[in-house]
Amino acid sequence: MTSIYQASCISFLLCHFLLVNCCSHLASHRGPFKSNISIPALFVFGDSWVDSGNGQYMGNPNPSSAYGVDFKVDNQSRASNGKTMADFIAQTFGLPLPPPFLSLKKSESIQFGANYASSGCGILPEIKQYTFGNCMVLDEQIELFKSSVKNLRENDGLSKSLIFINMGQNDIDLNKKLQYNASLDMGQYLAKPLSKRLQMLYDLGGRKFLVSNVLPLGCRPFSISQEKPTTRCVERLNKLASQFNSYLPQMLKDLQSTLLGSKFVLLDVYKVFEDVFSKPASYGISDISHSCCAIDSVNPIPICKNGEVCSDRNQYAFFDAIHPSEVMNSIMISRCLKDSSVCKPINLMKLVKA
Repeated sequence: MTSIYQASCISFLLCHFLLVNCCSHLASHRGPFKSNISIPALFVFGDSWVDSGNGQYMGNPNPSSAYGVDFKVDNQSRASNGKTMADFIAQTFGLPLPPPFLSLKKSESIQFGANYASSGCGILPEIKQYTFGNCMVLDEQIELFKSSVKNLRENDGLSKSLIFINMGQNDIDLNKKLQYNASLDMGQYLAKPLSKRLQMLYDLGGRKFLVSNVLPLGCRPFSISQEKPTTRCVERLNKLASQFNSYLPQMLKDLQSTLLGSKFVLLDVYKVFEDVFSKPASYGISDISHSCCAIDSVNPIPICKNGEVCSDRNQYAFFDAIHPSEVMNSIMISRCLKDSSVCKPINLMKLVKA
């Protein structure tokens, strides 16, 4: 009887140990996060993945009440069910969420940063003519930044702040319309213009940069539904993404070696998606191929139908057909914070302390 009792206890303790460790493992990949390290400000540049509402102020209405269902903020529009990567970065380092720049009045301060991101836009200026609605390409976002950071430059706050850039997938998606020559390398086509604009941000006072690459574009629900590949993903699109991504590590290394006092870190979004796709259950995700919300097939862009959203949003990697869920955004930033195989050559914690 004693041996049976002992075996039962051991079995119970073992199950408890496994459960605690499993939950701890999942928790380590998800927000909210909090660090005892602080930064003066966060400045965000990019596309709809990190846009917190600039589109609203450019006359682009929120396309569906499904967006922001888990994070309702007045006059803001995020292309997810909740927080973006930029939101999680701000939250980690104790900052207010960087407001959409176009929401600020001239009298309002950007002491803690601002978000210049614009849905539908990209690195290349010529992309503007092919986007739906209004948008601000990276050059325009930088111009707004230039006009708004004078005081931060004077007190050295900008050099200690973090600049986060998430951009590139719209440029790749629209490469045919932009008359992209298939014999050229997509990475070379985009990396040089991006490098030039990163140097512009350095010249304006930025010193600490977090630059993300592009996810496996062929694995988005939109790509799969459009091209119906025989493999799980559209490998042609993944190849274009990989071409662009392959240029970024050396490009950022070259910039850091030539721009005195700069630090450039690459957020390897592609790797995080690959990791989640290979073992979704270990991240608490069960669906990597479909969007959480029902897609409006009439709309020219793959957005949610009004108000139609799944109940188990934490189980999906994608919220709509092209944008990540809040859970996926939290996974990307939690990995970046301490994992130097995702944020490289140093992780985000080391970057902000540098």
